Amino acid sequence: MTHPVALLRSSALTVLVALALGCGGGTATTAADDTAAPDLTEDVAEDSLAAQDTVADAADTFVPDTAPPVCTARAAVAPEAPFFTDVSAVSGIRAGNYEEHPAKTIPINDHSRIAWADLDGDGWDDVVGHSLYPNPEAGIPFTHVVLRNNGDGTFSDVAEASGLRDVQAAIFVFGDVDNDGDQDLFAGLDVPLANQSSAIYLNDGTGVFTRVPGSGFAAGAVLPYASNAMFLDYDGDAVLDLFVGQGHTSYAVRDALFRGHGDGTFTDVSALLQGRVAQPTNGTVTCDYDNDGDLDLVVGTYGVSSRLGANQLWRNDGAGFVDVGVATGFASQATGNRWISATDYGVAMEPGKQPGEYIGSNSFGVDCGDLDNDGLLDIAMGTISHPGGDYSRTWSDPTQLLINRGPGSDGRYTFLDRAAALGIPFNEGDLDLALADFDNDGLLDIAIGRENKYESAYDDPEQKGWLGLMHQLGDHSFESLGTVSGLNAVDASYVASLTECAEGDTCPEGEACLSSRCRTPCTTSADCTSPEEVCHTLGFCRLLATTKRAQNVAWADYDHDGDLDLLVGGRDLGGGRPNFLFRNDIGHENRWLGFRLVGDGVHVNRDAIGARITVRAGDEQILREIRSSRGLSSTADTRAAYVGLGDRDCGYTVEVRWPDGTTVTLPAGAVVEEQLLTVTYPDTIE
Repeated sequence: MTHPVALLRSSALTVLVALALGCGGGTATTAADDTAAPDLTEDVAEDSLAAQDTVADAADTFVPDTAPPVCTARAAVAPEAPFFTDVSAVSGIRAGNYEEHPAKTIPINDHSRIAWADLDGDGWDDVVGHSLYPNPEAGIPFTHVVLRNNGDGTFSDVAEASGLRDVQAAIFVFGDVDNDGDQDLFAGLDVPLANQSSAIYLNDGTGVFTRVPGSGFAAGAVLPYASNAMFLDYDGDAVLDLFVGQGHTSYAVRDALFRGHGDGTFTDVSALLQGRVAQPTNGTVTCDYDNDGDLDLVVGTYGVSSRLGANQLWRNDGAGFVDVGVATGFASQATGNRWISATDYGVAMEPGKQPGEYIGSNSFGVDCGDLDNDGLLDIAMGTISHPGGDYSRTWSDPTQLLINRGPGSDGRYTFLDRAAALGIPFNEGDLDLALADFDNDGLLDIAIGRENKYESAYDDPEQKGWLGLMHQLGDHSFESLGTVSGLNAVDASYVASLTECAEGDTCPEGEACLSSRCRTPCTTSADCTSPEEVCHTLGFCRLLATTKRAQNVAWADYDHDGDLDLLVGGRDLGGGRPNFLFRNDIGHENRWLGFRLVGDGVHVNRDAIGARITVRAGDEQILREIRSSRGLSSTADTRAAYVGLGDRDCGYTVEVRWPDGTTVTLPAGAVVEEQLLTVTYPDTIE
């Protein structure tokens, strides 16, 4: 059924939209001196945040529909462990991305890069990933995994038919660059390879891709160091543009911005990144942090040896982008590593330094979302921070939850790190990080992929390399559920058997000291004692089920049951390792709303990147913003927006704010709970 939605425009909004045409759909509300550093001296020791009023945006100019939606409130169901089930094998998502015992040792690689994308337009998110073997500089070319969602809980390998299997690129970013209703592709190259370059590939609508000649990324014209990329419409012309973060952990390179022309070709407009500098970019996400209607750019950099690890926050001011990282408190923190006593964490600040001079971070994954339901987007950032040692390590920033405090008296927005106060445990190996409400209680939770090579220095499981899952509680603090959630196969007897050893040490009978652990030697998996073990290329039995040393993490409702499931990239340092898929068994037990937003390609880009869904429930604003990709190596979550309702009553309203500033309040009768709805610009619900 199709429902018309009344557009309630005010004259103030009409003027705002008219002024914003060609300027990203909004007008900046920050003061002229917003590049100046804020005084956060007293804020460092704050244990709570004062409520802040927000600047009125376009949504405030509409009279909300106060009639409640058709629903039946019920008590919320709390997570009871375990609540995720490993369906990696039965779903078929390991097709093409793992070979049990390769014929030769694979050189070290780091390509557990994953994405959800509906490639064939059937409404079901498909899986795209890199095989875990590529090391093109060592003579092993890039190959990719493309798995079609069959709609029955299983996936089929369509890599060859898609035309993507042998594309020589390190990152894939999907977006409808020609506004024809399907997902096209930017394939980014991250290392110099002879006769290769980044490129655009167009989708024929069935999931078959063809390279666009002359797309604007020819070898020599664009540097081959793409570590991240994301589509956005920065200038409000309803055509997707492209930001490319460059350098990853190995090169100091200036990031780039390209304007899209709607036909698969792009022009370099990097000069709009005013004062850009050469620095390794490791994680990116779009985020309208200042609620002015256009997308800003969040850039996490690596690491403290390059410009002190200062992260960048590019504010879209309509005429270009200005880095306000220092001014907002995003660039670096004054507090240092909280694991060691030398920093007197939460009280002392880095001695003799001012904002812009603090040691920053070794950033990896970044994400943007409203953690405290106040209508302001916050930023979460996963980092590796080594405790102790030299000065830089002592004062480097660990994983952060940067709470958006809204505009101050001077109009400038600022952020304050609340990770420690909100209960996020320190871990030396945090990598990719993703926000999602996995239990549909209306509060965003956090999944964190972690490196395990530092864990021998710690006794607590919170500092080990297990996949992290932080569940948000009603007071906005977090509890760690990773080791009990079902996301980590923790076989205590197996783990205990992996004692550390050095060459020549005596190991238990039947084991040998292999790769610094006492392990069972093997030539095939038949030599291993457990069906959960496989024979690693380096000649020892390895527990396949464990998600230790996971890297990228991505959320999507692959089975359409109303909750977000988790895809995990299995990082490996030689020998190969598969990816993981975990089915969510708790979220669909709670009430939820689901929306797929579609632009018209004239006023709003077809992907509706930059659009927002806001559920107003009492004094809460539960906010979801559409983006193309985020985090480490351009991970992509589902484009559908899911909002958990938990035990909230039925007196809520639902608003859609489109990138051109048009805002609609959805009629109560059209908001059907526990059903994925399609909202097409400006006023159609199906």
